Formats: sequence, C-alpha cells, structure tokens
Amino acid sequence: HGDVKYGADFSHFDYTNPDAPKGGTLRMHAVGTFDTLNPFILKGVAAAPVSLTYETLTEQSDDEPFSAYGLLAESMELAEDNSFIRFNLRKEARFHDGKPVSPDDVVWSFETLREKGQPGYRAYYNDVERVEKTGDAQVTFFFKTTENKELPLIIGQLPVLAKHYWTQEGRDFTETTLESFPGSGPYMVSDVDPGKSLTLTRNKEYWGADLPVNRGRYNFDVITMDYYRDATVAVEALFADEYDFRQENIAKSWATAYDKAQAVKDGRIKKEVIDHSRPAG
Repeated sequence: HGDVKYGADFSHFDYTNPDAPKGGTLRMHAVGTFDTLNPFILKGVAAAPVSLTYETLTEQSDDEPFSAYGLLAESMELAEDNSFIRFNLRKEARFHDGKPVSPDDVVWSFETLREKGQPGYRAYYNDVERVEKTGDAQVTFFFKTTENKELPLIIGQLPVLAKHYWTQEGRDFTETTLESFPGSGPYMVSDVDPGKSLTLTRNKEYWGADLPVNRGRYNFDVITMDYYRDATVAVEALFADEYDFRQENIAKSWATAYDKAQAVKDGRIKKEVIDHSRPAG
C-alpha cells in the first residue's frame, strides 16, 4: 500500500547480511507430530518446515507493515482501477527437478488450491473472478471487485506448485503424502522419519539465491526438525543440547524454567528478549 521502503535497485533487505557465510546445521524442534508433507489440504498434519521447499509469486519484507517484492515474479502490473494484477515470471525460475516455473503452474496452483485446498483458500481468493495465462511468461488475475485494495498483495502470496508432478497418473492432491514433491524453494526434503523428524538440505543449485529478496538468507546447509509430544519435555531437550533455538512465549516458563538449568548458568544457552513495537502482547 502506498510507498514501499525498497526501490527497484535494492540489493538486499536491511535486516539481512549479504556476506553471511553458508554452511552448518540448524537443529529446530516442534511440539506434536506430522503425517504429511502437503500443507495445502485439510487432511493430515503437515510437517512444519516444508514451506522452505516451495515459493510464492512475491516475498513480503519483514520491516514494513505489508509490502511485497518480486520473487517468482520479476515484475507486476496493477490496473489503475484495481481490476487486475499481472505477473511477469522470471524465466530463470526452476523447480528442483530442473523444469521451469511457467504460467501454467501458476494457473493450476490457483485453481487447485481454491477447489481442493484448505477451505481458507476459497475465502481468501473469493474476490478473484478468473486467472489466465496472458503470455509465455505472464499470468493475469482478474478481480470481481475493485474495492479490495489488499487483493493484489494477497495474490502475490500464492504458493506455486509443479503442475507436471501433481497431474501425473496415480497422484491425488487431496491425499496425505510423505513423498517429497519438487518445489522451487531454497531447500529440499532429504530425510523423513514419519511423525518424529524431518531433514531439509539447502539446494546449492537454487535458482534464486542471488535475488535481492533472498541475498543473505537461507544460510544453513542442513535444517533438522525434531518433534516432541510434550512441551515440558521439549524444554528439557533444549537443556540436553538436542536442538539449538527455542522461542518462549509462556511467561511462567520464561520466569522459572531456565535460570535453574546448568546450561543457562554456564552460558551455553543464552536468554534474549527481542523487542518489538507492535501493540500485540
């Protein structure tokens, strides 16, 4: 909405370090379990970090209320009366299997998510009348109303999936799956222990590594996500050096659960308050 912080020639987001080294392993955790790698459907419980394997048309910056910059889309054209938004795709964009990201993938993703995805997609995209391939690398979304000023930004959040994979005989988009599917994102699923852990490996051939919206990000070579059935056990697992980072949002735990731990006392675990200016708690 209105002016954006970053100009057309920006090189990276201000909160990233473009010279950050690549490598190493980040060990994360989650509470609960999972039984699918498909986060777009109602059925099943999706593994938490799979969002790093696919991409959207645009990327939202983290230091503005709501501004979006081109990711899969190289440029965007918004109608003066807000009746359509047109995306010109980057011709270098590739899925993990090497196939290019095309307007057909965008059209198929939109229609499939609206028809077969979680019910929220239907409501989220309700003001879109239709989507059409309007060029070799171009796709246009036509709106039912010109009053929804957020709709162009919402469409930019569309996950773009590989049509050629999902339309193969025998594949059913509405069913749970633990088979990794090709995305275009910076990471690929490399190992799955159903319900227990997931391992992602950085795609060193990632097509978008040098884009301004990505520079300085996605630095770990490997990301692991271990699942715990109990939140209390998950805290103790941090003290036992089973994973590297925890975001604590329970005031009682923040006040009482950490300072007694030896790993906190000797500095191996550091407590840090991250200030923000939001009115939320």
